[in-house]
Amino acid sequence: MIDVRVSRRVLWVGGDAYPLHNIARARQFQLLPPKRARVIIRFSRQVIGLLVATALLGSLLGRGANQETTKNVIGLVALALFAVSLYRLVKRLQMRTVYQLVIETSSSSNTAVVSHDAQQVGNLIQLIMEAIDNPLAEFALQVENVHIGDQINQYGDHNTGKKVSL
Repeated sequence: MIDVRVSRRVLWVGGDAYPLHNIARARQFQLLPPKRARVIIRFSRQVIGLLVATALLGSLLGRGANQETTKNVIGLVALALFAVSLYRLVKRLQMRTVYQLVIETSSSSNTAVVSHDAQQVGNLIQLIMEAIDNPLAEFALQVENVHIGDQINQYGDHNTGKKVSL
């Protein structure tokens, strides 16, 4: 959850402050999950490649004195790689559409909130626009904020680095 509020002509999103007079536009951006068919085809290709690689390694390395030990190690590695591929398949199939609240100022564009609820983001945009038009408007909300990946910012030649959220 993240706190979003307008107080004294400033939009606060968590710890970030956006003066309302600097906001040029607020918009909603939709990130769709990958298509199921593509995810399944990719998984199938990975499994077929894994089977082919396992068979080739088994036939090439399985000719020595430690034939059984070599085949066991290859089998364990193949099983571990299959488990990783299966985990990634399940995670991709469980992905849902996310909606971003993007605040555009005169200098840059920032994703302020990411949520699974399109209506919540739409209502937030409407409240922000009303606060820009009405100098006396104030509101405070708690919004579900979804973490969708690492944030990398670079302005000019000054790299702020990679900010990883745990």
